[in-house]
Amino acid sequence: MKQYTVPCFTTLDPEAEAVLPSVALTTPQALAGEFLTRPQAASVLRLSPNTVGKLLASGFLPDLAAARVHALARAPQLGVTRGELPVLRTGPAGPPPHVDDERDFIGDAPHLTDEQFLEASRQWWRCEPDKVTAAGVLAVAVAGWVTGVLAVRGRGGTRHGGRDVRHSFEASVAGRVTALDDPESHRVLTGDPALAALTRTLLGARVQEARSGGPIAYLKAPPHPHGEMA
Repeated sequence: MKQYTVPCFTTLDPEAEAVLPSVALTTPQALAGEFLTRPQAASVLRLSPNTVGKLLASGFLPDLAAARVHALARAPQLGVTRGELPVLRTGPAGPPPHVDDERDFIGDAPHLTDEQFLEASRQWWRCEPDKVTAAGVLAVAVAGWVTGVLAVRGRGGTRHGGRDVRHSFEASVAGRVTALDDPESHRVLTGDPALAALTRTLLGARVQEARSGGPIAYLKAPPHPHGEMA
């Protein structure tokens, strides 16, 4: 019959306390050199390939490096807990479609100056202008990600073209984004503390649910459950 010897462990100093090792965990990141195809990026971002194309054309997503795409996928989703947030859903910056439009650009892109971004975003929109002025802020989103924020001071002008009524707003630039995958590129330009805090929250966030009335959609707080007091 075989016999087994169980080793006996002793410490050199019975009164000494054990010192546990220190460890740290890191999450592996996709290498910047690994690129996704457009359908792969669309799957990760839960978008259509055409919308991924808009992101690429805008310059806010410079390429389909896996690290960039996954950074966008991890962007926090924006929700409103009080009031109503107007969101201008725009596209890549380009020339206005009408020859009588005095703007240099419509849409947004990192290469626009702050003045060009302001003029492109504050006018001329089919919208509910009282809701925009009541909010005091207008988020600007490309493909669902907030790339800029305007501080709205009031209504500007109104243009009537038959049934086509468009509005402009008196506004200033509260903040902008250069690269959606890089929070360090977010610039807050307003000196108002409350607006600055809101702008920091909005920049780079994702807007996925909003009631649309045209190019400007409205993100509302959810209704209170039955019987719950506000």
